Amino acid sequence: MIAKVATWEGRASYTKMSDLCQWDCTWYAMVLNSGYDKVARHNSGESNWPFHPLFPMTAYPLKYWLRLSTFGSLVLASKVELLLAIYAFLLLLSDRTKDAADRFRAGSLVAFNPYVIYAHAGYAEPLYFALIALAFLFAERHRWVLSGGMGGLASATRLVGMVFAASYCIIWGRSLKGDLSSHKLSFNGIIGLLLCPLGTALFMLYMYHHIGDALVQQHIQVAWGKIPGNPFQVLWMSFLSHHWPFVWGVTGLVALLLSGWLVYLHKPEHGVFLAASVLIPFSATWMGAPRYIWWQPPFLYVIYLLLKRNTGLWLIYTAFASGIATFVIVEWFSGHPFVI
Repeated sequence: MIAKVATWEGRASYTKMSDLCQWDCTWYAMVLNSGYDKVARHNSGESNWPFHPLFPMTAYPLKYWLRLSTFGSLVLASKVELLLAIYAFLLLLSDRTKDAADRFRAGSLVAFNPYVIYAHAGYAEPLYFALIALAFLFAERHRWVLSGGMGGLASATRLVGMVFAASYCIIWGRSLKGDLSSHKLSFNGIIGLLLCPLGTALFMLYMYHHIGDALVQQHIQVAWGKIPGNPFQVLWMSFLSHHWPFVWGVTGLVALLLSGWLVYLHKPEHGVFLAASVLIPFSATWMGAPRYIWWQPPFLYVIYLLLKRNTGLWLIYTAFASGIATFVIVEWFSGHPFVI
């Protein structure tokens, strides 16, 4: 409905569901249609190499079995995965939700995400979110192989998914309680740890055989003007800027502060993951930073903890989140690149 309203003003264009597929979704469409490029595209130097394969693979049955359009398949896949993301987040918070009202509020943090457009536009965010939430859930329940498997799938969805290996080690180490004897250092724990980065490792191996460069995901970022550097310098430069870069810088700073608070709450596994998820994108650019932050389970996890302390803030937060989500959707169809 909001997307349709967006056609009433400005340059917005929306007539069917597949119109949601823009920007990164079109790169995923290239992967789904013809696989990964053999060489960089000669006009721009850009390529579909940075886009990990698991998300387009989930759209494969919709395109090739149900015969939906490429864009429609990607959009529908992300919409279905949003439901999985909500359910996975509810499972992650199951120990902290006491009744249906608590669960409704927890689920609403995902459903009314300020950047929920990425769950409806053929992006990998909801799939990645669901897998990381499940990885944390299984790790906390000491289901090591399942946790590592979810982490491995997350790393096949986005590069930052590899960071879960650090959180896994924190949870696993805490379960050992300093006892590294053979009966504590279980085989399942070791297997789970090895699975965490497996998705990215296999993708790198494929790229090495496909084009001869295992690190091409990082090298090709130069085509987008993303040269890795000091994330704190990028963060500081965003504070010296105006308008959206300043807002994104504040968002990154808040996320870093909340990651520290998670450590203080004896949740270092969530804090470390959130901090790394902020610093990795800010190491290259502030563009796109909000979606990298708001689509992290630890970030919504800590928001839930904060709001649970004062239920009166839920209404204010929901109004804020829904308002931002509506604005971003309108800007998405109006062609403004700051929402990429």
